[in-house]
Amino acid sequence: KAPVRVSRRNMSGGSIEEEIAEMNKWRAVTFLAVPACVGFGVYSFANMEHHHAAERPAYSYLRIRNKIFPWGGDCGLFEYGKCQEE
Repeated sequence: KAPVRVSRRNMSGGSIEEEIAEMNKWRAVTFLAVPACVGFGVYSFANMEHHHAAERPAYSYLRIRNKIFPWGGDCGLFEYGKCQEE
């Protein structure tokens, strides 16, 4: 008996030439889109304005400390460096 040849099914249904052309098209789109997106990101980041929050009044009820922190002092966990400067 001769071996039975099973034809392979392409998932997109196109021939190899069509698949190569589609791959080359998307490669070209990628090589154009990625630098454009990176350039837009750099432009956006370079021209970004940094807005400072307005100074808040020093209300006495905002810093209530009933017991000392485990790391000592009156500084919160994420304000340690800023608190030491005062």
